[in-house]
Amino acid sequence: MKTYILDASVATRFILAEDHGEKAQKILGDFMRGEVELTAPTIISFEVGNALRTATARNIIKADEAQSAFRRFLGLRLAEKKVADYELLGALEWSTKKGVSLYDGVYIWFSIKSGYPLLTADSKQLEAAEGETNAIHLRDYA
Repeated sequence: MKTYILDASVATRFILAEDHGEKAQKILGDFMRGEVELTAPTIISFEVGNALRTATARNIIKADEAQSAFRRFLGLRLAEKKVADYELLGALEWSTKKGVSLYDGVYIWFSIKSGYPLLTADSKQLEAAEGETNAIHLRDYA
């Protein structure tokens, strides 16, 4: 079974209408059918929750819809990996060198260390991962 490191830019598309949403739904369906495994650092839940809070603040969705969507996301039971201190330090060093946020760096770091491809909808993150690990843009998911 194919395993991917899932980042928040893809995970938010499971529950919010954004570009490439149909591809995100395909990934989610593949995961639900047990055809792919999705794993992510624990920060993914915080980032998805924050995306929902932001969508609520921008009146894209109502607060009760955000709560319901977040419950659905948490109910997916993704294989979330706790980020150890040494991994945070490694991700910080790598992020500083590459000029990306620590948040993006953690996903890329996990991809590098695990050997699993990173699945992202973030073009900047994809560019930063180039030459470091196998990264796939959401639009290219088959």
